[in-house]
Amino acid sequence: MSKVIASVDGSRSSPSVCDHAVWAARRMQAPLTFLHAFRNPHGEREADLSGNLTFGVRENLLNEMVQLEEQRGKLAREQARAILEDAMSRAREQGIENPGRLLRNGEVTDVLDKAQEEMRLLVLGKQGEDGDAVEQHIGSHLESTIRRVQKPILVAPLAFREPERFLIAYDGSPAARKVVDRITESPLLQGLEAHLLLVDADTAVNRERLLAPLQQLEAAGFTVHAEVRSGGIDETVCNYRKERDIHLMAMGAYGHSRLRRFFVGSTTTHMIMRSSTPLLILR
Repeated sequence: MSKVIASVDGSRSSPSVCDHAVWAARRMQAPLTFLHAFRNPHGEREADLSGNLTFGVRENLLNEMVQLEEQRGKLAREQARAILEDAMSRAREQGIENPGRLLRNGEVTDVLDKAQEEMRLLVLGKQGEDGDAVEQHIGSHLESTIRRVQKPILVAPLAFREPERFLIAYDGSPAARKVVDRITESPLLQGLEAHLLLVDADTAVNRERLLAPLQQLEAAGFTVHAEVRSGGIDETVCNYRKERDIHLMAMGAYGHSRLRRFFVGSTTTHMIMRSSTPLLILR
């Protein structure tokens, strides 16, 4: 059975990642597994500076370096296990009886790429340990992960709030229609209040473009609010989110429209940095 996989790294985003993952696993009735990737210090050896030393001194130095690397590796593994145990304990406290764990050596993006076969949803933190120092700083691995992982991704902000309403930024493209399809097919957002926003000139034609997804969502049991607003996508979406107190935003990561330029590449980074709500990125 496909899992909800939550990537935790011990940063201050990790509690929120855990809470969002628990929420998602419950709603999807899916197993929850926590994953932590760490880099083995044995693969990051420092340069050998002992070449000009006598043999005896050089041998002693090399022995000390080997012992130091072994100690670093041991500490890294102990820290990794502690990070996973903290996340699992937090999940158990919220009623998840048997959370799983995956401890992997390597770059987190590569590890997550390989884990896709058993992944139904990936939960990531907006800030990782490399982003803790700067408020609204996106973790350096996040954008590359969004590009490589082809499963749905839930990007968690620093605080958890159980979602009651969500927003779909819609433009009528095939990618946007697939987002609506994915939402109606999944139990993740069932029962939440749905908002459809088309950013373009407020014309009868554009209002007509919202009719099909509105009816599709209503047929799936959602209460839906649909609106057309003119303006720049970035500012308009963010303003709507604040005005309507949107708790979660759902979007497609790919397409061939203004929304592609908005959600992919540097604009994805800008959007994630500005948003204090979870972002559900769908393929």
